[in-house]
Amino acid sequence: MSLQRGRLIWAMVLFGGMFLVIYFPADDLFFRLVIDLLVLLATGLLFLALRAAEYEPAGTPAPVPRDPLLLPDEPYRPPLTRPAPAAGRALAARAPAPTCVPRFGAGSKAQRFPWLLPLRPAASGVAADEARLGDLAVRAASLVGPGHRCQEPATARQDAYRMTRDASGDHLLLAVADGVSSSEHAELGAAVAASTAVNHLRRQLDDPGAPVRLSAAELFEEAATAMRREAARRGLDPADVCAVLFVAVIPARPAGPSGERTMWAAWLGDASLWQLDDKRWQYAAGDRKGATADYDTNAVTHTLPADPHAARETRLALRPGDVVSLVSDGVGDGLATIDELNTYLADRWRLPLPVASYLNDVGFDAERFLDDRTSVTVWIDPDARTGPPERGPGPAGEPLTGPGGWAS
Repeated sequence: MSLQRGRLIWAMVLFGGMFLVIYFPADDLFFRLVIDLLVLLATGLLFLALRAAEYEPAGTPAPVPRDPLLLPDEPYRPPLTRPAPAAGRALAARAPAPTCVPRFGAGSKAQRFPWLLPLRPAASGVAADEARLGDLAVRAASLVGPGHRCQEPATARQDAYRMTRDASGDHLLLAVADGVSSSEHAELGAAVAASTAVNHLRRQLDDPGAPVRLSAAELFEEAATAMRREAARRGLDPADVCAVLFVAVIPARPAGPSGERTMWAAWLGDASLWQLDDKRWQYAAGDRKGATADYDTNAVTHTLPADPHAARETRLALRPGDVVSLVSDGVGDGLATIDELNTYLADRWRLPLPVASYLNDVGFDAERFLDDRTSVTVWIDPDARTGPPERGPGPAGEPLTGPGGWAS
């Protein structure tokens, strides 16, 4: 007998005894005998129920709520499914991940192939940076082109960029170099050219006792000398390290209450400078390609280290809210020939964006655009209206006569 059932019978017997007490006279002998029997019966039933509970197997206890934070960690066990295929079969059957870079037109077949590795150790295939200096915001990205990364063995990224500042933080120093693909060690030439350029600019700007004089002739001659020296140190011919170069110096703060500042730029080759207007990117400086064939062949007339004398320089007035981009021809050719790409990047880059998004845009997919891509974009704060006096970069041989500007 279970404990619950014994308690139920015991309660029924007691209820019956109470009924008899109410409806029968208390001095009736028969009634008193019945009441005594019922009490004995109820006591016996309760005793039997308690004894039976001691030998009855315990039931399944109810689950006790537990704090999940206090539960011990258990290994994850996936749901039972069909046996997993072998690793080789899984990789072969897996569909390629869809591209997430912006595509223009049919796109390039090379864009869909996996990235491979170059034969020699080299710099990373992707580089990106973001920074702020004064009222300038900067984003930079460089990645190996689809045509270089999917061949076996792959070609190392032949573009290089450098972005830094002078010691006082008054100027942003930029360099974009593009190694010539026909050179066996083009990536070395680009890296040496870009590094030498910004180091030259920094020395000129960091000299506190002399007026700032920036000379394209001096800068590119020094870059060419460094490239020839590095080639000789490695037992290479200067023709093995050819590259083109674009450099720029932008004041970190405006020269006066109007908010304007003057940018200095110098270049040799087909790297270029573009400026954003209301609707699209406009060419601003660089050796512009003049015919469709030039874009198809990527032919360049002058390169380093052979032709430093061909370098050119210019000055560009920048206002609050202006946006400029230094680009290698992997991006510049797209801006010049693909209207949809030009307007897309004009809209996307109107304001500073996360560096990952910027890198993704530089990796755009377009038919026949297989070269490496590099872009460095600078945004000037629209509210940059005043600034402290500062030294600005002046033309070669001309000292500065006013704070933050050029000698007139």
